[in-house]
Amino acid sequence: MSTKLLAFCVALVMLTVGLAPSVSADGGTVGKLAIVVGKDFPLDNLSFGDLKRLYLGYPLDAHGKRLIPLALQNRSPERVQFDRTVLGMNPDAVARYWVDRRIRGESGPPKAIDSPQILLRVVDKLDGAVGYVRADSVSGAVKVLRVDGKAPSDPGYRLHSMMGLD
Repeated sequence: MSTKLLAFCVALVMLTVGLAPSVSADGGTVGKLAIVVGKDFPLDNLSFGDLKRLYLGYPLDAHGKRLIPLALQNRSPERVQFDRTVLGMNPDAVARYWVDRRIRGESGPPKAIDSPQILLRVVDKLDGAVGYVRADSVSGAVKVLRVDGKAPSDPGYRLHSMMGLD
């Protein structure tokens, strides 16, 4: 490996260290997460596989619009839970995944939003935006998507806490 390439890789890792989410201070979980879009966006259901691909950086269109994945900040309990439940990765694996994509010249991670309240406002205003929040914090300004045909209140809904994926 050339010295320049090694220096680039080291710099890239240093720049992306903030991508690794941490668990909440109390180690708690957030319960069920809801996948949300703007209330007028013509999408009602998303497969778990498409949700995973979207948040792994692969483009996904729905009704002629490119979906725009939005994530919560790296240290939020919701982000850690989402990454574990949907992506099947712990915080270190997520960070490595995005470093690898950047080294390969592929797309970067979803835009991180500071708080669930701001995420809900952005999803409401940005056509095609998709985000996730605690199911109990959804506002009327957005629509909750079904995942594989199931709503957060349905038995068998897949976006709930899964501990032990460290």
